Amino acid sequence: MFDVKIINGTILDGTGKFRYKGDVGIEGDKITAIGDLSAAEAKKTIDAAGKFVAPGFIDFHTHSDLSLVYDKFTRSRIYTGVTMDVVANCGIGVAPIREERKKELIDYLGTRIIGTIPAPLELHWNTMQEYFDYLDEHTPAVNVVAYVAQGPVRIDEMGFSKEAATPEQLENMKAEVRKAMEAGCVAMSSGLVYLPGAYTQKEEMAELAKELKPYNGYYISHIRNEGDEEMEALDEAIWIARTADVPLHVSHLKVMGHHNFGSIDKVFEKLDEAEASGMEVRFDCYPYTAGMTSLGALLPPWAFEGGVEALVERLKVQENRDRIRNELTTGIPGWQGFYLMAGGWGGVVIASVMTEANKYTEGKTVAEVAKMNNEDAFDTFFRLLIEEKSKVQVVVHTQGEEDTDKVVVHPKTCFGSDSMDLSMEGLLSIGKPHPRAFGTFGRIFSYYVREKGMLTFEDAVRKMTSLPAKYLGISADRGMLKEGYFADVVVFDPEKIADKATYEDPKQYTVGVEYVLVNGQVALAEGKQTDICAGRVIKNPCTAGKKA
Repeated sequence: MFDVKIINGTILDGTGKFRYKGDVGIEGDKITAIGDLSAAEAKKTIDAAGKFVAPGFIDFHTHSDLSLVYDKFTRSRIYTGVTMDVVANCGIGVAPIREERKKELIDYLGTRIIGTIPAPLELHWNTMQEYFDYLDEHTPAVNVVAYVAQGPVRIDEMGFSKEAATPEQLENMKAEVRKAMEAGCVAMSSGLVYLPGAYTQKEEMAELAKELKPYNGYYISHIRNEGDEEMEALDEAIWIARTADVPLHVSHLKVMGHHNFGSIDKVFEKLDEAEASGMEVRFDCYPYTAGMTSLGALLPPWAFEGGVEALVERLKVQENRDRIRNELTTGIPGWQGFYLMAGGWGGVVIASVMTEANKYTEGKTVAEVAKMNNEDAFDTFFRLLIEEKSKVQVVVHTQGEEDTDKVVVHPKTCFGSDSMDLSMEGLLSIGKPHPRAFGTFGRIFSYYVREKGMLTFEDAVRKMTSLPAKYLGISADRGMLKEGYFADVVVFDPEKIADKATYEDPKQYTVGVEYVLVNGQVALAEGKQTDICAGRVIKNPCTAGKKA
């Protein structure tokens, strides 16, 4: 007697192996049989005739750290077939943080993608272990894997100081990385275009990354520059990982800046050379030519020293504004300026703000808002940052289609939405976000598989399931349809699965996903969410002192 039996479907098992007909039997939270199960009894039978049956999709790069807490139903994930979110990317996370530093971190998170939630931000924990405990107690709809983010590790020890860590501070930060890895994190992330990552030198980062090796961890980085100085930024990331003797994963691999379009092959060559030298190198991407960040990320690093309150006060001083204007338009050696990469204010679209007074700006470029108000676009930029206390999200159009296509189809690429869980209604129906929050996985199927023919269904599913599970170190029992594996399963219509989200109208769920099971529980049935929350915190298999 199975608890759930999925019959008459075509199986894509996640390995990339060609599809085959078969039934899937589930008992409790595990897959216990695959084959002809027509004679077997089941408490619930799902008829998947004409549909593909695949492992649940893994969103490898998310910023759902707090959205999981504020809305556990993770609707934009469940409707697109995602059964696992990987959080604490880009060095941005919610722990570790001591009580006396919490306000600094909360203010900072309010300026980043995980801070656009229109509610007072609260951190009900201090450590990653306590964060995991909180998620276990308030079960989300999807499984969760986490990195230890370098940002809060440094804020916890040093606040927003731009100085290099002292030997004592470095030892304290290394201890926090160890504690997070022992709690169950799988890697350490950094975001070197954000703060305090931008203040962190490679030697300090490498020392932290050395703590990952005993736990089979890896170094995953939003590198310091994805535009004019990308090669140098890749050299830095390679040096850090090689010095720490751990694998390197490059987050959302891309080439930014119109004048850099067509140069992704040089990036591949650089990474291939590193791998040929004996390193393990991999990467992820999102299938769009625009990214999303905070409006404050367009500011040079010095403007943020001391935290958000200091930033806002600094922007009120004309001398500082003049300096920022000059540095944005001419650039700073060693710093990636989103303003230049987007081709100016016409390439920067306001996605969300916090105050009602500025809601009219959502969906408009900074240039359009400036024209509406008969003001200089830089003055609009400064005004919004001050009035919103830097809590403004923007979509930035910075990438070329040809480069994006090449990254999507590369055999090492897995997929991440680089978004937080959102919803079409309620607390997490926020502004005009990047469509990737709703459409990433549907777009892969509708655009890259059906329309362009650049991927097969088998290729696409492998990149969403077994490949990211392998990178995360959890492939022993997740990421494939296989007997003994956890029953994270998606049933979808290969002719209908498609993203509906657009830049103009982003809050639209993917269509064509019929059923989603998370740990054997039905989270989506006949295309409708059941609101069953059966997700779990999935921890590093090498935790609790079980070192490799």
